[in-house]
Formats: sequence, C-alpha cells, structure tokens
Amino acid sequence: MREKTMKHREATRPGNRLSRRQLLQLSGASALGLVAWGSGLAAAASRPGKGVSGEIWFSAQGRDASEYSLSWLTDGKQPVTAASGFRGHGAASDPVNPRRLVMFARRPGWHGLWVDVTDPDRIQTFEAAPGCFMHGHGCFSADGQWVFSTESEIESGVGKVVVRDSQTLAVERVFDSGGIGPHDLALMPNGQHLVVANGGLLTHPDTGRKVLNLDSMRSTLSYLDIESGQMVEELTLPYPKASIRHLDVAPNGTVAVATQLQREAMRHDDLVPLAALHQPGSSRLMELQGPEPLLARFNDYMGSVRINPATGLAGFTSPRGNLAGFWDIHSGELAGYHAFFDVCGLTVSADQQRFVLSNSAGEIRQLDARTLTEHTGLRQRFNGLHWDNHLFTIRLPG
Repeated sequence: MREKTMKHREATRPGNRLSRRQLLQLSGASALGLVAWGSGLAAAASRPGKGVSGEIWFSAQGRDASEYSLSWLTDGKQPVTAASGFRGHGAASDPVNPRRLVMFARRPGWHGLWVDVTDPDRIQTFEAAPGCFMHGHGCFSADGQWVFSTESEIESGVGKVVVRDSQTLAVERVFDSGGIGPHDLALMPNGQHLVVANGGLLTHPDTGRKVLNLDSMRSTLSYLDIESGQMVEELTLPYPKASIRHLDVAPNGTVAVATQLQREAMRHDDLVPLAALHQPGSSRLMELQGPEPLLARFNDYMGSVRINPATGLAGFTSPRGNLAGFWDIHSGELAGYHAFFDVCGLTVSADQQRFVLSNSAGEIRQLDARTLTEHTGLRQRFNGLHWDNHLFTIRLPG
C-alpha cells in the first residue's frame, strides 16, 4: 500500500493540520491509523539474500574513551576494531584503494584516524587544521589523492573545507564551506564539485555542542568547486530553523538531505518536513512529504540518509523516533518505513539489494531494497559494541 504525498501548500494551511504536539500525544501507530507497509510485518515471507564476498560495513563505535574505535564487519563475522581514543562520527574510504579508511571526530573534534582494514594494527592519527575544529565528516577526491573534511575556525566560527594529502594527511589547502557549521559533505559525480551541508549552527569548543546563534542561524546546501573553492550554487529551505545536517548523492547527481529541527528556537509547534531532494537542474529543494502522523514520529530529527542507486529509494533514519523512512527519489513519494530502536546507521549493501541499518545496541538489520521487508534471518547483535551514528559499505577486490 502507498500513501499519496501531500502538496506543501496543503500541508501548511493552518486549518488543515494538527500541531506536532497534538500528533505526538496520540499513542501508537494503530491509533493513528497507519498501515505499516514496508515495516517488516511481511518479513516472514521474505528470503534472505546472500552476502557479498569482500563486503565490509564500517562505523565508529563505543560509549566512552576506553571503547571508542573504528569498527568493521567483514562477511558477517565478528567485528574488528581499531582503537581511536576519541569518539568518531563519519568515515570514508579511498575510492582507488578501498581498504584505506579515514574516520573523523565528532563535533567539536580535534583528531582523525587512518587505518588499513587488512592490517588493523597499522594506524595513523591526524589533527584538525590549525585554529580549527572538526565537524565529523569527510570524503575523498575521485582519484583518491585528496581528503576533504568539514571544520570551523575557532575564533570566527566560519565554516571551512580542509584539503589533506591522502597519503601524508598533511593539510594542503583550506577554503570556505559557504556557511556556518558545515557538517556532512560529498563529492558530486562530475568529480569537480563538493556539496556541503552547512547546518547554520554556530558552536565553540569552550561551550561544547551548545548552539550560540539560534536566533540568526542560516542553513544552506552549498556546491563548491574543489579546485578554486568558489561557490557554484547555494540552496535553502523555507524553514529557517531546519538545520541541513546530512546528505547523500545519487549517480545522476540527485542529492538527498536530512535535517534536524531546532524546535526550541521556533515560535510555533507546526510539523516541519525533515527530508528533501535537490534534483539536477532544479533551483530549489523539494521537501519530502507523507502522512502527518508518521512524519511526527520522526521527532524533528533525521540522523542519516542513504540513496540506493539500484532501486531509486532514499532512506532516512531517526534515532529519536526509532524509525527509518524511505522515499522514491524520482517521484518524491513515500515508499515505506521500518521501526527499529535507536536506529541511526544506514548504508546500502555492496550488491545494492539491501538497506543495512544499525543502532547503539550493537544491532544490525537488513531490508530488501525494493520491497523494504526485513530479512529477519539476517539479524545480528554484537554484545559490547555500540554503533555510532553512521554506517558505510566498501567491497574489497578479489
């Protein structure tokens, strides 16, 4: 079953909607009249797919300094960990030599970690650029020569993209991110542009993660030239308190963005869309809609986003809502959802046949990438591991 998406102008007409608070006061999906299509209720009839040889899923993990590490799971076996001493957040793999991984510290972060998955004792650390702190994400250039990371100047708060040599991890260049509080970033398919989620949230290491500019925050999706650092394009959402935090890019250049609403800075309790798409050639971000009772369950927070190129579905996770939602990137229609405690990590299997989800309890689930039914026989739980917010996939050759 599919629900038709709502037009934005209809969704924002005051007389036609319940407030977010009213929606959340209603208890349970059954009370809201939701049908759990794609939610795993039909999973008993699904057939688990076979794992892909050489496939590795990797993520930051741990609850404190004694546990913090980059961890990876090869062919469904027990995870291997490389201790970091700091809480990681996002990570990236070298597109030319995928066994080389880089992890970036959670905001406000000071360090990064480099590791070879075939030799986990071979570890190298690096620091934030001088006068800067890290925001937790990075990516490689198409040729694997450069590593780009999101950072901010401590004194000015201006967002920066730091360019490092991928072999030495030495800082080679720094240019403006196009906004305040840059978080996620990705390389566009042309290999010449970066797309950056400037969350608009000003923070300072002296005050931790406290947001210092809620009244004046401005979040943007910025496209930057990797050679000149110049801005190519900038887009915004019509909701000034929606912080664009995470993104993913499809092979055709479609960008899916996940936002986190700064509800405490708002003067109303209306429901605000948390997911959007930017289609190539479009001058605006298209908000992704769905039944309001379902959207309310995401609780103002999307934690990860991942596009499956084979099926054209984009998945979004909400650890605060214990829910993952999936939309068609071509039509913008809601395709389904899956309830999973504290779900945040999200990736696509190497064969693009499954969405893979993780949570802080060390659990992993796999959904069919077309039907969104869960392969319950592939559930895994690793005691003592606590997956962090983001999950990634690589496939080693041979």
